[in-house]
Amino acid sequence: MYLWEWLFYDTRKPGDYERWKDRAEKRARETGKPVGGPNVRESVSNTVTDSDSIYTHNDTYIDVRTPHDEKRGLITLPLGFGLVLFITMLAFCLYFFGHAVVTGRAANGEVETGLDYILLGISVLVPLCSLYAYFKYLLRYLRLEAFTARRLIVRFNRITRKVYLLRPNNIGGIVALDWDKTEAAVDPSMRREVLPGGGFLILGWEKGAVYDVDGHLKDDYEITFVGRTARNGAELLAFWEYIRRYMEIGPEAAPPPKKLLSKTPWPWLSFEAAWNTLPLRSLRESGMWPMFVLVKLMLLPVTLIHATGHWISLLLCYEPKFPPSIENAGK
Repeated sequence: MYLWEWLFYDTRKPGDYERWKDRAEKRARETGKPVGGPNVRESVSNTVTDSDSIYTHNDTYIDVRTPHDEKRGLITLPLGFGLVLFITMLAFCLYFFGHAVVTGRAANGEVETGLDYILLGISVLVPLCSLYAYFKYLLRYLRLEAFTARRLIVRFNRITRKVYLLRPNNIGGIVALDWDKTEAAVDPSMRREVLPGGGFLILGWEKGAVYDVDGHLKDDYEITFVGRTARNGAELLAFWEYIRRYMEIGPEAAPPPKKLLSKTPWPWLSFEAAWNTLPLRSLRESGMWPMFVLVKLMLLPVTLIHATGHWISLLLCYEPKFPPSIENAGK
């Protein structure tokens, strides 16, 4: 689901960048820390982890997932059911109205009166108006999970020293970003922090580092979210260090994971995604394993509903691809 990315673009206002920069500079003066955190050449961890977040790993680039892939399906089910319901209602109303106009009789054989035609016309207008309101006000929320790109991909190309974002147009589209100007929202002191709700890597670029798909400089700034949610600060730092070493040193410093993420929408992967999103990690890690299993089994119907919606949302989406200029960059 693209909720955070959509909110970032939907709530942007003129002057946001200047206000954000002023606050960052003020905070830097108060804390004595540089704006934007450590640069890409500064190591932040002695360990690395791919965080089970890699789609592709080769000598030229790595493709990385975004944090919210599992959090989809629960919008698709109610909004998708509403869309199917309105379309079905319209089809039935059009059928009965057309039958009456052509034959002059109702489906049960009775002769239609003028009042009957008026009522049939109203019955057609009701689902038509409902569909109009749906497409105007609700479709934008459905497109957070369906009828859009199946996933967002962040590509780190060590040859071109660029970061490429593969996104639908409604949340920013495809852009190229300067790796050397990447700012990671991490702090080496955060390694002892526990992130109960899960944290994720946030990367940002100031104006002057953002290019469109044709290579033209944009007068804009960018923020993107990268990788799975992390349990603690140490894991988050190790994931950023994995990306940093790949770009700065090479693939030998950030070896490929034992298993790459699959892009095929298998139904069992949707079940696994729904199963793992239940907020029971702390219960499992506290040693209360029997209670963990019991709660999981009690919530199995919810998990199956979520998994069904997750899989349907994937099937309703298309698999995105970078344009040839980016796909072949650095090869």
